[in-house]
Amino acid sequence: MLRADEPKANRPLSLLEFSIRSASQAYGREYVLRVLLRHPLRALRGVLAYARLAPKAGPGTTRLVQSSEDAFLERAVGDGPRLLVGTGFCQKPLRAAGSAADCPAGRFNHACLYLARLELGAENPMLSHAACAVCPVHVLGQAALRAGASFAVLTSALDIAQDILLPALEQRRFTRVLFAICPYSVQPMSLALLTCGLEGCLFPYASGACRDYEQWLRADRGDKPGCTVLAPGETSNLLKLLDAVAARRSALDVPGGTHYA
Repeated sequence: MLRADEPKANRPLSLLEFSIRSASQAYGREYVLRVLLRHPLRALRGVLAYARLAPKAGPGTTRLVQSSEDAFLERAVGDGPRLLVGTGFCQKPLRAAGSAADCPAGRFNHACLYLARLELGAENPMLSHAACAVCPVHVLGQAALRAGASFAVLTSALDIAQDILLPALEQRRFTRVLFAICPYSVQPMSLALLTCGLEGCLFPYASGACRDYEQWLRADRGDKPGCTVLAPGETSNLLKLLDAVAARRSALDVPGGTHYA
């Protein structure tokens, strides 16, 4: 919860302020040209859904779901790879942030060497590198694939628009999401997801997140020296959701996923 005495620079921008600042950025232009102008009715429905759900930036899970959790899980079970789980590249470990080693796949990219070599049937999946042992990306990614979902390491807002939002809007490639993201992105991401017909849950980082728009913009370009961390409770909630999807799929004898991007 934001305190009244908290410096303004530490508070996420309102959706309107964020939108105004983003208008001159590549991702902002992409969103206006390919979403708002091409699909005005979908955009209007997204705004109305956003107003109903009233997502707030801050601690705790943001639910972009109008039904019960059980109903959401049932739909997610049937989604298969159209259920997308994602987390930011800034969760990859860095030696400078206290890790045993730097992520060997690099920071500002979609790659994860552990997931690229993962065999779900193996009893003890081999870690690719010392950094993998302390990396939350491989834990979340493995849980996502066992749930039959797709998994993505999220980078820039433009990549997210081109690789996730537009395919969801125009092709229904994705229908539901579970994202670990920066609190600074919660409100604009909520509107973008709802506009593109996606429902789901957003789990904001508890520490290491961007503290102002300038930091967020640098991170969007790959300049993020620190690592982000989800609160233990948020990690537990996210993994419980994925475990529940995996259990229901197992009961239906549906295999796990293979869609890692």
